[in-house]
Amino acid sequence: MLNPLRTRFSLGLLLLGALVVAEPGSVSAQTGLFNGPVDVLPVQERTALREGRPIVTGEQGSYTARILINATPARVWAVLTDYPSYTRFLPNVASSRVLQSNGNQRIVEQVDRRRVALITVTSRTRLAITETPQSGLRFELVEGDNIQKMQGGWTLQPVAAYPGGPTNQVLMTYQIQAEPKSGTPRSLFYNLFRAQVEASLTAIRAEVGRRA
Repeated sequence: MLNPLRTRFSLGLLLLGALVVAEPGSVSAQTGLFNGPVDVLPVQERTALREGRPIVTGEQGSYTARILINATPARVWAVLTDYPSYTRFLPNVASSRVLQSNGNQRIVEQVDRRRVALITVTSRTRLAITETPQSGLRFELVEGDNIQKMQGGWTLQPVAAYPGGPTNQVLMTYQIQAEPKSGTPRSLFYNLFRAQVEASLTAIRAEVGRRA
């Protein structure tokens, strides 16, 4: 005759084992979940991203910015690399064109136009870009009117709600280091540059949503 207590204990162990293997809330699943690209970030950044807010950290021309986009990497990539269309959705971009294209290498020229106090300031940059399709790109300044040095990159990381689940979001990370030419007021340059970084993230997310 079976011992009822032993039977209940055995069934409990079996159920616990099933949860550990299969349930998203199990210890095993949580380990994978907490190693995701969003979950490894500081708590304040995770909260802001999941609330739909962009995050920008850094100072003095060296910034890391992130935003969470409800889309596939392919959709975000299509917007990020649509250089001629930057004038339609990126703030202050008056002109954007691909001057050279060779495999995954591009030379892109952009003209930025903005109002500073009562003056309209126009600046031109040429960037050498290396693309890694649907994963990210790296860029470096070839020449610029007001910028001495600039380099950085964009990274796209698919995000799932739980391990093994569908990747229905993308964590887009933008890293950049920029230094103005001598004669350019540094504090003004850095303030405008940081604002531009955050505005670009928001604009790209909005364009991805518009094209959906």
